[in-house]
Amino acid sequence: MQEFLAFIQSNWALVLALLLVLGWWIGGELFHWYSGVHPIDSETATRLYNRESARFVDMRPRKEYDNGHLPGAFSLPEGELEQLLDKLRKEAADDPPLIVYDENGPQAARVGRRLRKAGFTRVYRLKHGLRAWQGGGYPMDNGKKG
Repeated sequence: MQEFLAFIQSNWALVLALLLVLGWWIGGELFHWYSGVHPIDSETATRLYNRESARFVDMRPRKEYDNGHLPGAFSLPEGELEQLLDKLRKEAADDPPLIVYDENGPQAARVGRRLRKAGFTRVYRLKHGLRAWQGGGYPMDNGKKG
């Protein structure tokens, strides 16, 4: 115990940095958990798509969406959320799981929270976004869909 305390005293800046990083990481995870928009990996997203008819929601700009997107994805650029919300409600009338994604993942949580506030009950965020999906070798659709 003496050695541990001596280590902390002589390396207080390192210990402080570790505590700050841990606090930031744990706080972020708790925030995502309590927001109701849980991060899921590509394998879980595929299971939800195949077993529960989940809908992918692509929040990237429409030009990027047109170049390639997840199978059957609904294009919902963040700036057009309010205008397209009714269209999404009609297409997802039976309240399937919604899996929101962007290029890398973190911004999708913001749109996911807005969808939860709009009344969708099962909203998920694709962890690490489109890059993780493509990196895993999962299928893509090309062309305009929704």
